[in-house]
Amino acid sequence: MLVSLLHFLDNLYLKQSRETKMSDTINSEAARDRRQRFGAQRGRDLYWGFTLGLVVNTATMFMISMGGSLPKLGITAAIVGTFIFVCVNSFDCMDDFKANADDMGDEERATNLGKKFLDAPWMMFKSLVVVIFGAITVCQLQDMWDIF
Repeated sequence: MLVSLLHFLDNLYLKQSRETKMSDTINSEAARDRRQRFGAQRGRDLYWGFTLGLVVNTATMFMISMGGSLPKLGITAAIVGTFIFVCVNSFDCMDDFKANADDMGDEERATNLGKKFLDAPWMMFKSLVVVIFGAITVCQLQDMWDIF
């Protein structure tokens, strides 16, 4: 009797696990919570990347404005490296935001926040990062090397 009860429960569990679709696990409350935490973490990463970029650029601008015998090659490496870092960091964070939005279920997509998140102009944001930090990079290199 006990063996047949265990066999029945085992079959019941297997049947339920086969009926659970991937969309059910992605749209669960735990998955929504995980997406929210992930978005917050990547948002923090994006802000820290911008902050680091602005701090390094401010420091290099200060060094350039001081004049004198500057380590031009070292400052150039910092300027170009910062531009590359900010772009890679920003693009990666924005791609993760987009992937996170694509994983939302129908219920989340129907919310105002979900609609705004799905319609966000990601290419425009990426272009702005390149234009802003690229202009800072080019201007600093111009001041140091007189390239134009």
